Amino acid sequence: MAPAAATDEEKAKKAAEKARRKAEFEAKRAKEGNPPKKKQLSKAERRELQEKQRADKEAKKNPKPKADKPPPPPVEPVSSVRGTKPDFWKLAKHAQKIKSIPPSPKRASYPPLAQEQQKDPEDPTRIYWDMTFVFPVKKEKKDDAEEPKSDFQQALGDMKAAVKKRLKKKKKHQFDHTDFIGKVTAAGLVTSAYLSIQKDEIYVRVGATHERLCIQADNINFPTPLDEDRLRLVCEAGLPQYQIEPMKIPERTPPEDGEKTFSRFRAYQHINGKYDTSEELAPLYRRTHEHTGFRGDNSQERTLFNSMRRLKLMWSCINDEPSLGGAGVAVEKRVQQKKILAALAMHNQRERKALYEHWVRASIFTLPSRIDLQGMLPFCCDCYLEGMPLEAYKEYFGEKQGLLMAFKAHITQGYGLMAVFGIVVMLWWAAIHAKSGEREKYEITASGSIVIYAAVVALWSICNTEIWKRTERTYALEWGMVGYEEKEQRRPQFKGLHDMHDPVSGRPGAFYPPYKRRRRTLCGVWVTCLCIAVNLLFLLLCVWMKTEEGTELYFGLKGLGFDQKFYMIATVLNSFGILLFKEGYERIAVRLTDAENWMTDTVYADKLIAKLTAFNFINSYFSLFYVIFFMKMPGHKQDKFEKLQKSLIILLASVIVSTNMTGFALPYLKLYKKMAREGGIDAHGEEQKVSVPENSYMMVECDEQLDNIKATTQEATQYGYITLFSAAFPGAPLMAFVNNMFQMRTDGYKYLCTYRRIQPYGVEDIGTYQSIFELMNYTGVMSSFLSIIYRTRVIPKYWPERWGGGWPEHSPTKHQLDCVFMVCCGFFACVVLVIRLLIDDVPFDVELQIKRNDFLNSKIIDHVADEA
Repeated sequence: MAPAAATDEEKAKKAAEKARRKAEFEAKRAKEGNPPKKKQLSKAERRELQEKQRADKEAKKNPKPKADKPPPPPVEPVSSVRGTKPDFWKLAKHAQKIKSIPPSPKRASYPPLAQEQQKDPEDPTRIYWDMTFVFPVKKEKKDDAEEPKSDFQQALGDMKAAVKKRLKKKKKHQFDHTDFIGKVTAAGLVTSAYLSIQKDEIYVRVGATHERLCIQADNINFPTPLDEDRLRLVCEAGLPQYQIEPMKIPERTPPEDGEKTFSRFRAYQHINGKYDTSEELAPLYRRTHEHTGFRGDNSQERTLFNSMRRLKLMWSCINDEPSLGGAGVAVEKRVQQKKILAALAMHNQRERKALYEHWVRASIFTLPSRIDLQGMLPFCCDCYLEGMPLEAYKEYFGEKQGLLMAFKAHITQGYGLMAVFGIVVMLWWAAIHAKSGEREKYEITASGSIVIYAAVVALWSICNTEIWKRTERTYALEWGMVGYEEKEQRRPQFKGLHDMHDPVSGRPGAFYPPYKRRRRTLCGVWVTCLCIAVNLLFLLLCVWMKTEEGTELYFGLKGLGFDQKFYMIATVLNSFGILLFKEGYERIAVRLTDAENWMTDTVYADKLIAKLTAFNFINSYFSLFYVIFFMKMPGHKQDKFEKLQKSLIILLASVIVSTNMTGFALPYLKLYKKMAREGGIDAHGEEQKVSVPENSYMMVECDEQLDNIKATTQEATQYGYITLFSAAFPGAPLMAFVNNMFQMRTDGYKYLCTYRRIQPYGVEDIGTYQSIFELMNYTGVMSSFLSIIYRTRVIPKYWPERWGGGWPEHSPTKHQLDCVFMVCCGFFACVVLVIRLLIDDVPFDVELQIKRNDFLNSKIIDHVADEA
């Protein structure tokens, strides 16, 4: 019996092992995606399954209403920007909380602008229609089916259709106004579209409610000025709920030290904070009517954001990625592709009229910029001389345009000081000429007035640029632009590799290989050198025409009394050639810099400025350098100074005239031509009544970056004429002063009445132009030393007799003149070093206020608790 029992146990174990293996095999097949084998059904089971499936189909076709269960709620539309609709949305990379965007109101029509303006400026539902986008109307294909065709034409058309169908590729979706409207609507903005008067453009007006602008300002940490008095009350009371003690920041020294002020700024003055929508912080932000820049003008609206700040926020709503609450539309890229014809920033009529009255119609005796007398005179506590309203100019056109205008006002103020001294020197020369008469015609080149004037110009140029560094930093503090360049985004025109991410930031498509850019940069260098060579040939030809050999060989005017007149004609021809070469190379330089594919606007502008500066330096100054240093001319040294003086007057006058013609008169012609083309003027020359956006579209288009580069390059060229050669003509600063005073008003007029409104941008400093003006200073000093030592009789006249002097019989040797030049250069280098040591680039009070700004932001905005 024992062996039989053992056999039964073994059979049971084998059966259990077989079942376990089968279960593991089925589980493995199911895991690998192979379903287990279906069980074979009997006929009765198959018939029952078919009847069940037939009953389910009938139930789906005729569903029965369920009275005991309520219907499901309607599904809310989900914004493509937000994805879902939570209170806070976490970023994938930053874990940064973004305020939820309210859906844009769905209306068949919106109230007119006059009715919207009657609402409170801070009403959450008030809509600001500050931008308009112009799209082309798609051209419909002509239907040629009714036109009779021959058999050959029919066969050829069928063949073309067959080949086209064979090679047809999947077309990409074309961006148009419907896509734009969908994206900006999803971002919480409102739109209104209509056709133009000629039915060839589509105008899409884009607006944003005050609530939407506040949310976007919170999303991007928009810098907003804080009110000084309200901020003082909050700081002195403290924030005990956030464990922040009362803060009383001192503004004077203790009574033992005389209670003296140690800063130009009060403790809570010029503080800019990140915008936050919390109720406790809303009263702290300063309203626009409190800092418009118009003294005594109370007509401005009391609103949180003026039109300039609203344009910045709307640009962010449209251009920024959805992660920052934007629509993700690269406007500049679409404009370059001509998918969008124009992105129009609309003028605000109230602010525009006020700026026109205070800027364009300012008195001719108004100073270019304000002069603070505090610290300059002991009895002036808070006194100043009022100048042009630069603060108002910045509040309408933005910080970038405002800083460039402030720099122009600073340079113009310096021209005014030098103009006074130049007039004194010119009167001195006139007195010398009247006293000496014809017998001592050349006494001016032996007078010490040239040395004095050249030394004053050298010191003025150095001090002027050093003082501007301090002024520039002060503007950055007052306008909230400190650290702006650290947040700069890449250009929409930048084209990176699609299949490679940036090796620093990891952003897709943000890397361009250096070896590819190196090839294009070298090509740009070769093209620039070629342009300079061609320009030098022209300049040498013009200079040679001024010599006696050129006049005698080609024109036979020698001995006929036309030598001096022909010299003037050749100089005028030279000036026109300079202007033509400058305009031509500007277009070439823009194309070369575009091809180099730089990532940010700052780097792009620096590379373009470097090309223009190198070309313009040779183009503008070569002929003058040749006249004073290399031209062989028999006779007295005074003759060269007279020819240099005539050439400088003609070239400087031609630059001034051409600048005003291209910057003021030419835009008028463009405006009239465009109004005639777009239907703003009928065949009889009468203006047609069109909408405000259509009127803005007819105005002259302004490329802000390129226009600013050209304007500042022209200012640098004019500055170079004064620092390099004004020793020969002390009246040059007066010409530049009058020109700049006129241009400051005409620039305001053309930006307000002729050009489309400029999209406002921020900027921290003038960038590369600071180095260019400093280079002009050093080159100007070297040029003045060379011309005075080697091309005048000042050194021989005052050379001591014990060193071999005794003018006019004896003169110093060439070696002695070289020693004088080296000593002068060394002395000037020491003076520059001392000036830089005495004048700090960043004033103490500005640096102190920047630290106060960071501290108060951390306490009042970020609520960082005090350390125990």
